Amino acid sequence: MKSFKKIFNILTLIFCIFVINTVAFSLEPINVKINGVSINYEDAKPQIMNQRAMVPIRKTAESLGATIEWNRTTETMTLLKGDRTVVHTMRSRVITVNGTALTFDTPSAVVQNRMMMPVRMLSEALGNVVNWDNNTRTVNIVVDQPKVISVYPDKTFVNSGEKVTISVTANSTTDRVKIIDIIENNNLVLELNTYTTNPNGTRMFSIPWTPNVTKSTFKTLKVVPGNLNSYNESYDAYKVCAINVNSETKSKIISLKSNKTSVGRGDEIKLTIETNSNTERVKVEEKDKNHITEITQYTLKDNTSSSIRVFETTLKMQDRGDIELRVYAGNPLNGYETTYETLKIHVGSASSSSSSLTIKDVYVLDDEVYIDENAKVIVKTSTDIKKLEILDVDDRIVSETRYASIKNSNEYIWELDVNIRDSGRNRFYIIAYNENNERVKDSININSHIYSKNDLVILNAEQKDLGAISGDTVKFTIKTTSPAVKLKVMDGSTEIESTTDYVNEGSFKVWSVRIKVTSYNKDNLKIVAYDSKDNTITKRLNIYLDESSMGKIYSVDVKTPEVYKNDYIRVTVYTNEAISKVWIADSQDVNITTKKTSYDDKSGNEYLWDFKFPAEEVGSSIRYTVYAEDENGKKFDETFRVRVLR
Repeated sequence: MKSFKKIFNILTLIFCIFVINTVAFSLEPINVKINGVSINYEDAKPQIMNQRAMVPIRKTAESLGATIEWNRTTETMTLLKGDRTVVHTMRSRVITVNGTALTFDTPSAVVQNRMMMPVRMLSEALGNVVNWDNNTRTVNIVVDQPKVISVYPDKTFVNSGEKVTISVTANSTTDRVKIIDIIENNNLVLELNTYTTNPNGTRMFSIPWTPNVTKSTFKTLKVVPGNLNSYNESYDAYKVCAINVNSETKSKIISLKSNKTSVGRGDEIKLTIETNSNTERVKVEEKDKNHITEITQYTLKDNTSSSIRVFETTLKMQDRGDIELRVYAGNPLNGYETTYETLKIHVGSASSSSSSLTIKDVYVLDDEVYIDENAKVIVKTSTDIKKLEILDVDDRIVSETRYASIKNSNEYIWELDVNIRDSGRNRFYIIAYNENNERVKDSININSHIYSKNDLVILNAEQKDLGAISGDTVKFTIKTTSPAVKLKVMDGSTEIESTTDYVNEGSFKVWSVRIKVTSYNKDNLKIVAYDSKDNTITKRLNIYLDESSMGKIYSVDVKTPEVYKNDYIRVTVYTNEAISKVWIADSQDVNITTKKTSYDDKSGNEYLWDFKFPAEEVGSSIRYTVYAEDENGKKFDETFRVRVLR
């Protein structure tokens, strides 16, 4: 009987162990996915224990981008991912994230010599969200989507066959990137899955690329992030960079300028010659003369990575008459080109000709435009210019005008629209003519991109009042694609205008806004367009202000920085021509001089206003304010201080 009871107790114990194991472990398989992609567990499998999904720690952690360190003695693991440090001791409910302890309802366990952890404990400790799909018995781990943070090529102007290194910073879930050539039908340029990890957890990809082209082009490259077997193509995940690739092997002169076109015999002129990157020297000849000057030293335009080289030289003009200069570009490999650019200089009595024939400045209000849109070009010239043309590289006229938009006493301002037909980098030449059909030449570059009408795009933003000066309220018309439903105007991070009103023009929308523009805010203004899902796109608002019409105080010269009480303080104020009134106020902002309406002297382009007034306040630093007003009633001010003794 005792033997039977003993056997019965053993069978009961075995049955209980079987039941416990049946309750604790589910034999039905479960799936684990990261952003919809299944993890392939080759050894230990995920399973349900005590109604909790348990996963193999090492495989799951590494699939989430973490590295794992194991201390066999203490049975403690350390998971490292980006700026997260996660510490856990096996068979514990506690997991520590960057020093903060989190407690879960289920401990980790060792099952068949494999370390298992509740998937929620592991995933949330690494900063991810976990969902359970009961119908498919699937654990869905949601991690941050791959995202490119920044893209920086080490060069933005290169020759065909020249290596470029593109540095890409991406978030911690990006383990591969690909580069797509937007201009060339979205062709795949290359893929890369090697990277280094920064201390803040972001990842750095260093991508070498060598473009080879037969025609100079403007490469627009899209850098797309990815992980596992998929790429994140959403608009807010990728970044775009642009690189000018030059295919030319010939030396070429882009523009030729002289600071003077009419001088006296023996006077000097300064030549400024802009060339392409294949030019290493230039030669200046006087037609029918033996005077030759060769220049081999150059600088890069604007001191940037621009491919435009600038050669400068000074020439003394010895021969009377209309001298024609011919300028050739060359390099040691091919010698000098046979084609040349010309420039005429009148040499005689310096006062015998009032001609200046000068392009003073060129502004491209938007040098990043889209195909079939207009780029607005503002040109300042001398007053002897009677006609302007803009030509493409094939010498075809793309814009011209015989009427200056603004005629000031010392310069003309012209406005032209250039319709962009080709994507990439477009070069144009500006030709200015006087009445004798003499001409002067300059050049501009305008970059163009393709777009889809289904994308949210700001195509252009056109300033309507070219003669605006600082303080004016200026009208702008903005053209967008149809997905745009709202526009905002931002001054830095501050909203200053918002509108939902637009006019349909075919498949596009045209919006109007009025903005007060000053010389202080004009470089900070931008347009933000929103679609129905609150996705946004931003475009800088390019603005032209007529500085010649805007009042300005150049400086304040205090002749008596230290005086005794009741002695006279003497001050000279220097302004530009636009100022019509000047006066001075004391520290209480009370006028202590009359408002002068005529200047006392003129020196070059500066106008001098002289003041004297008695020192009535005593102190080591008495403040006074100079006020100036232009013809439009706009005020400008500068302060100065004087030491007044008793």
